[in-house]
Amino acid sequence: MTASARWKGLLKLGLMILVAQAIFWGLFNAPWGSTSAMRDLNFLNFSAVELAELPAPTPQAAANATYEKINLPYTDCCDPAYLSLRLTFPVTDVPQAGLGVIASQQVDNFIFVLNGSIVHQQGRMTFGEQTFHGQRPYLIHLPEGLLKTGDNQLTIITVRHGFPYTDLGPPRIAEYTQVRDATALRFWQFYDYRLLCGVLTFILGLFALIMIFRAQEKLFAGWLLVLCWSWTAYSAYGLWLDIPVSGIGRMVTFFTITSLLTVSLIGFIDAWTRRPVFAAHVALMTLWLGYCGFTVYALNHLPMPQGFDIMDQASQWFGFIGGCLVLVRLLWHFATQAEDRVIEAALLSICAVCNALDGIGAKFGLNVGGYLLESAAVLLLAFVIAFLQRNFHLFQSAIALNKMLESNLRKREAELAKAHDRERLLIDRQARNEERRRLMRDMHDGVGGQLVGLLLEVRRGAIDHQRMAEGLQVAMDEIRLMIDSVDATGTTLDTMLGVFESRLRPRIQGTGIDFIWTNTVDSAIDMPPPTVLQVFRIMQEAVTNAMKHAEASEICVDVATEDDTLVIQISDNGTGLGPSPEKAALDGGHGLGNMRARAIDVGGQLEWQDNAPGTRVVLKVPVSAAVTTEQA
Repeated sequence: MTASARWKGLLKLGLMILVAQAIFWGLFNAPWGSTSAMRDLNFLNFSAVELAELPAPTPQAAANATYEKINLPYTDCCDPAYLSLRLTFPVTDVPQAGLGVIASQQVDNFIFVLNGSIVHQQGRMTFGEQTFHGQRPYLIHLPEGLLKTGDNQLTIITVRHGFPYTDLGPPRIAEYTQVRDATALRFWQFYDYRLLCGVLTFILGLFALIMIFRAQEKLFAGWLLVLCWSWTAYSAYGLWLDIPVSGIGRMVTFFTITSLLTVSLIGFIDAWTRRPVFAAHVALMTLWLGYCGFTVYALNHLPMPQGFDIMDQASQWFGFIGGCLVLVRLLWHFATQAEDRVIEAALLSICAVCNALDGIGAKFGLNVGGYLLESAAVLLLAFVIAFLQRNFHLFQSAIALNKMLESNLRKREAELAKAHDRERLLIDRQARNEERRRLMRDMHDGVGGQLVGLLLEVRRGAIDHQRMAEGLQVAMDEIRLMIDSVDATGTTLDTMLGVFESRLRPRIQGTGIDFIWTNTVDSAIDMPPPTVLQVFRIMQEAVTNAMKHAEASEICVDVATEDDTLVIQISDNGTGLGPSPEKAALDGGHGLGNMRARAIDVGGQLEWQDNAPGTRVVLKVPVSAAVTTEQA
């Protein structure tokens, strides 16, 4: 990439990031920080603020307690405690809609009592069994019927067990409908929006889980899964108030989830860069596990508030350093690598800025924070949509590429088909030429030699009629064998054996010899024409020898297949070859040596056996030398 192209890419990316930041901070996040409606309300003042420690979290114990004056905000530490905050406020004219109280006390749970009547109570208040309904804000209605002109008393009974601090802020009381309208957006954000975020990030996590098994970027998908489900856990933390753990367990859960959000965002962005530092991922998970282990130790084994204060500081540093690492990793990627995923990059830049601001605000006590947690679901959804949109374009490109490859494949197949036809014609031509040469060689070496020998004997006058007839018969038999072997192309061995029998039977029976033919060969077995010719020559030679020299009255031919071997047995009931038929056959001539040579040429074996009386010639040719018609 040239320098100018590199700078153009950076400029495009920078403009997209600025646009995304402007949209996020100007349109999306601005409503969450709006407090103008709250400033316009006329809140009541308190004429007296008093506090008492209670033996039990009940309205009766609060009514009988001894109170001391305090100033709000007020923090109590450090042992588990039941406290009662009694507030006295004057009312000149009781509103018809009553009053509304914005309650946000840092306690596990509370009960609101107005002029001796309970107006709000949820969950349990007993030490060790308390629920955590006090961990979120409420708009509590003080009805007209319980209010009176003059002084009114609002008593807030609280429980704290595990968390070392009770932070009591001044409740804000004003006309109910005004407070309801002013806080509607805030409470929608805390309840409905958080529930929506939890469901949305859980679904996105399922999508990431599928990506782990199907996508190539498994590290990216894995961190996306952790990031989504850690946000789901954070949403559930604020909504599930009857969690079956103690106050210590709830604090451990909080520190674990918030730290996992930071770790997963770092890992997610590093994996997204396509050049992840794998050692950093191992270090991140090791650091997080160590952080979680230290959290459990500090909150369970160090005295309060020391254990909590240490973890609070550790959490602030963890968030601050993590926010800086996220920002630095993303900036380093933009500075060193050309990036074409501008929409995803812009969205991740928002995540990085939000995370950095959250970490800075938590560490240095600035009035910022919660940006990333509150906007997480929207940012993740936008990121996944951008990711899918990019991959959909890739999918469309893949479709076009597949179509092009399919077209090229069809063209190549057509070319290969033509080449195959040419190759087949060439092979057929070569086969015909080879068959022609074989026939010419057989004619020259076989029939031609026999006819030339007969011609010379006739010219010398040294031949009689019987010798002439035998010579011509041999020549005719040879010609017929060659013709039959040529016709064998495309037919089975069983068919050719039938043709051979039809030619052999009249010749044998014409001499007064009985002929018995048995054929049990598999009808699917086939052999090449040269092999068929050699086998038929051996059979014809064996039958001719039996007719001329054995003085037999019966000749039997048995053809079968045994253990992938073609076995041909030709036997007679003649005089035989003596006690050693193999040696007598080879010593006696009759073309038996040529028969043995032909058998070797086709990979077979030929032997002579005593048939008592007579002789048996056995030819064995491996069927592996042949092929079946299905294979052919």
